[in-house]
Amino acid sequence: SLSTGTASVGTSGSVSIGSGSSASGSGGNFAISVGSGDGSGGTFSVVAGDSSGSNTGGAASVIAGSSSSSGGGSLSLASGAGNTSGGAVTLDGGVGTTALGGSIAITSGVGTDTSSGSVSVSTSNAGTSGVSGDLSLSTGTASVGTSGSVSIGSGSSASGSGGNFAISVGSGDGSGGTFSVVAGDSSGSNTGGAASVIAGSSSSSGGGSLSLASGAGNTSGGAVTLDGGVGTTALGGSIAITSGVGTDTSSGSVSVSTSNAGTSGVSGD
Repeated sequence: SLSTGTASVGTSGSVSIGSGSSASGSGGNFAISVGSGDGSGGTFSVVAGDSSGSNTGGAASVIAGSSSSSGGGSLSLASGAGNTSGGAVTLDGGVGTTALGGSIAITSGVGTDTSSGSVSVSTSNAGTSGVSGDLSLSTGTASVGTSGSVSIGSGSSASGSGGNFAISVGSGDGSGGTFSVVAGDSSGSNTGGAASVIAGSSSSSGGGSLSLASGAGNTSGGAVTLDGGVGTTALGGSIAITSGVGTDTSSGSVSVSTSNAGTSGVSGD
């Protein structure tokens, strides 16, 4: 046991353990190892001090070393492998009683002269049996007020192209995965949430295209359906297909047609 004494008034004593620096070689290593056992392995805990007064609790930091002439040190947080289940990794923001709960920020490093670092969140591939892990991203519910928003976006560029944003759904030997965008319902007197898919505009060239297409099939191709919503005490939802205005030239055309028939069969009605 290594500890300092308590203090009834003032600050208690600090504990400082460190390896030495070197002017011309490597700094000394510092290692903490916990014993293994035929039962459970020993635990390792780093816990900052609580505050019983009006001050904040103590901060806990694990920071890799920087370098003035080479790469910064790596930081690894990993749970242990297991013969049954692997160990879990949990990042929890602290509970806030009278104010906000603690936030969690995962941010890649700035590349001062080059590119910033990437951030990757993914589940591992499944083994010889089983399925790959789920990935869930959601905000909490709210009993009073508005629930939290989810914002996912790529960065803009001052002199190049904006970053792409892609959502792809997995294929399978059975059915392919489904993809759904559903706006929220309203149980009160307000309208349901709106859903919008809008291509980007351009101040000096053509606007972005918008394509909605069903999948090809070895039997029938997928259907495309546009339905206006049901209205119980008022009008049902309308559907409008309108070509774009050409401010200095002609407006865009609208074409509705069936495709030509194949080698057998007739063209669609």
